[in-house]
Amino acid sequence: MRRIKLSIAVLLALALPLPAHAAEPYEGAWVTSPKHCSDKEEGPNSLTVVDLKVNLNGKPTPMVEQYEHHCFIDSKSTAGSDTTVKATCYEFWDDHKKKVNGTKETIKLSLVSKDQLKINGKQYRRCPEKAASKTAKPPKKS
Repeated sequence: MRRIKLSIAVLLALALPLPAHAAEPYEGAWVTSPKHCSDKEEGPNSLTVVDLKVNLNGKPTPMVEQYEHHCFIDSKSTAGSDTTVKATCYEFWDDHKKKVNGTKETIKLSLVSKDQLKINGKQYRRCPEKAASKTAKPPKKS
């Protein structure tokens, strides 16, 4: 199950437009350690994907996606290089589908440079495109 969720996060990272074409500069795949750009590790890691147009059931859906932490953006506001996101987050995809056990969260995205982002004050770096593209795998069915 963990492998499926990590694969979903990696697929979201791969589905993102190239950083130069992203609608917002904070969109993309972000990590605290470059080794987290691939899905070779089992279990939790720092891969965080910010995508304002995740295709869910044919509908573009804004999300902040992390390991076992799926946040659907309800609203966002930007002041300077800081964007504050209000989101409803779920640990499990099934909970999201049923709309149960969601928690309201505020996520602060502070752009430091095109390749550096602070998420709630913690420093992240953008995954290199080549590293992310090596991880293309569809989620496994369980």
